[in-house]
Amino acid sequence: MLTRKERYIMEYLYQRCIGKNSCLISPREIITFASDRYVMYSPEVEKIVTNLVYDNYIDMAKSDKKGEMVYCVSLKLKGQGFHRELINDKRTMMVYVGRTVVLAILSFLITWVLKLLIS
Repeated sequence: MLTRKERYIMEYLYQRCIGKNSCLISPREIITFASDRYVMYSPEVEKIVTNLVYDNYIDMAKSDKKGEMVYCVSLKLKGQGFHRELINDKRTMMVYVGRTVVLAILSFLITWVLKLLIS
């Protein structure tokens, strides 16, 4: 299971790599992308990208481009199915919320009927 930051970064990597075999992404680009939600630093980005490699979402190789470190990122099979995983997670969450609402309404109705029968 991915953390919120990992999921957010993976969404960015997915958008950049979809339809390509691999792409070059610098840690600065990731920090800039994530700056609207999170304050991140280079070591944290390094850790998140490494965790995504460990979780089999991406393959990553470090390289040097004009004195700046860049990641050569390619999506693995699990990474290519990341968008579908997001949709399934949202669907599952909606089912849980819907079931909770239905059970709350049913509980209210049963309580109301029992109060009418007792009075």
